[in-house]
Amino acid sequence: MKKTLLLVLLLITFGLNTILKADDDFTNAIVKAKTSLKTALDKYDEKEMIKARGQFERILQLKKNTWLVNYYLALCDYHIAVTAMESKDNEKIKKYTQSGLELIGKSLLDRDNFADTYVLKLSLDYNRFQYEMDKMQSIIADVTTDEENAKKYDPTNPRLYLVKGVATFYTPAAFGGGVDKAQPLLEKSVELFGLIKNSDVTLPDWGEETAYAYMALCMLDQDKLTEAKAFLDKGLAINPNSKMLTGYVKKEYDDKVK
Repeated sequence: MKKTLLLVLLLITFGLNTILKADDDFTNAIVKAKTSLKTALDKYDEKEMIKARGQFERILQLKKNTWLVNYYLALCDYHIAVTAMESKDNEKIKKYTQSGLELIGKSLLDRDNFADTYVLKLSLDYNRFQYEMDKMQSIIADVTTDEENAKKYDPTNPRLYLVKGVATFYTPAAFGGGVDKAQPLLEKSVELFGLIKNSDVTLPDWGEETAYAYMALCMLDQDKLTEAKAFLDKGLAINPNSKMLTGYVKKEYDDKVK
């Protein structure tokens, strides 16, 4: 009887150790891939983004939290699509946006109550305006549903207000956008980022320095140079390697100061 009990205990211990090892492997792999993606985004380097995407693809082989891995794959596709906007390569924008939406669909099949998935879907649906203007009503309907779902599962998600704020920033005033409409959304994003207490390193944590970057741009649009510099500095304190901050926003600020 004692031998049997000892054997059972050994098997349980072995099983727990195996599970813990799998958890460690997954966490380490996700953190490493997230770091690679962040570096690629800081440089705004498409090739590096594709490499990071490959890391996430390999994590799928662990068959753990595939909903989260597919989320990150879709995030890579979103950013690759965004890089194609500079060259106005609508075919590439469409390719990676559609790929991202397909991956979001897979993620939602495994877990449909994660707010960040809907925030990312919102970003991808905004991309569709670049190549599907003939489907404007359909896109607007999808965007509305994305926002409703994101708020339903986490009304305090700062990335939701960031994505809406950036989209509004670039939307012409005649269509309901503009800096004055974007600023309250970006202010809300900054406020909510300050309240986050996330200890799970595998979950999304992007966007805070971007919120500060766009707040700086809002201030520059109003010639509020002191406020703009304050937001720029706060963004750089969060991520001193951000090309958007060190390049674009800093240049806009310097041009205003001259």
